[in-house]
Amino acid sequence: MRSVVAILAALFIACAPAARGQQRIVAVVNDEIISAHDVATRSVLTTVTAGIGNNPEILKRIAPQVLRALIDERIQTQEAQRSGVTVTDKDVADAIDRIERNNKMRSGELEKALGQAGVSIPALQAIRALIAWQKLVSRKLRPQVQISEDEITEKLEALKARQGSPEHLISEILLPLDNPDQEEEVRTTALNLIQQMQRGTNFAAIAQQFSKSASAAAGGDIGWVQDGQLEPELESAIKAIRPGEVSAPVRTASGFYILGLRGRRAVAQASPDEAVVLLTQLVIQARTPDEFRAAEQLAGELRGSVNGCDELAKVAKEMRVAPPTEPQRLRVGDINPSIREKVRGLKAGEASPHLRAGNSVVVLMACSREEPPSGLPSRDDIEESIMRQRLDLLSRRYLRDLRRQAFVDIRA
Repeated sequence: MRSVVAILAALFIACAPAARGQQRIVAVVNDEIISAHDVATRSVLTTVTAGIGNNPEILKRIAPQVLRALIDERIQTQEAQRSGVTVTDKDVADAIDRIERNNKMRSGELEKALGQAGVSIPALQAIRALIAWQKLVSRKLRPQVQISEDEITEKLEALKARQGSPEHLISEILLPLDNPDQEEEVRTTALNLIQQMQRGTNFAAIAQQFSKSASAAAGGDIGWVQDGQLEPELESAIKAIRPGEVSAPVRTASGFYILGLRGRRAVAQASPDEAVVLLTQLVIQARTPDEFRAAEQLAGELRGSVNGCDELAKVAKEMRVAPPTEPQRLRVGDINPSIREKVRGLKAGEASPHLRAGNSVVVLMACSREEPPSGLPSRDDIEESIMRQRLDLLSRRYLRDLRRQAFVDIRA
């Protein structure tokens, strides 16, 4: 992590007055201060955990967003303390473990990287603040959300009615905008984050560090969303991109969203790849062109006359060719792509069109087939989805009200 050490050194040079003694105060939140040193160390922490680059220019760009995050963190922590919320060392250790897994780090690698960068472990108070806020929201707001059985049934019936229509697997990053004067600054931050993701930085890692939506802890994952469930401007943005792409910043009443599309499918429609088949194959050896023609003709006749694996074995014995292979139980999506299309639509007892494989002609047969479930979510899944959406809205309102009540003096 020599490069991260260089970043920190460069940043401390830029903040030299603070490093030489009295640290410059950049903001006051109620009775707590935020110093230039706090912003500097948190910026390095952000680059390490989100993997968004390692040069002073990037740190300078993200500094305003980092400062706003620190202000929110102080407000959230103060409210959690007033409410008696505690965070244990195990809570923090579990959170660090998740960060390391999301960033493909080995256990202990994050702490080592931060230590080499000169960032003190107290900078990980961001993790404590996030955990405290999640606990506070769960304790204070979750009891306010009442979901009736009728609501779940209504949602399930609506999904059934929409089976076959498009739905999208989405991740989100929300950069809130409480002050119109910050619009250009927040838009610039969003563009910078998109640029980093286009260079290969993990969406989930950036969401965990920057997003202010309730989905941040899950790397921005909001699951499968149907047409008509998002705000019109967000829906338009999703329809304009392909799976694997990230949207441009989308301005809404809440702020700027960045959306990542991870997949697209039909609503509650099971994928054929989830079917499970008991698959066997009959191999007819051939070397010369004449033998190949004869083998292919025989394979064609088999496909039209043989029904079931028992009959296939009998015919193979009569033809004096090698018996079919021992049937294997396979998920269609796990079958070699070169033959998957031949198998995907096979019914139980049906033989596939023949294919060539080296010095042989091969016929595949599904001895049995288990169709995948409908794809509709369970009632518990639906309840959890409704709960998450409502908690997200309530928590954002809660934080907005706390911001309005707080004394915040920004001096940077």
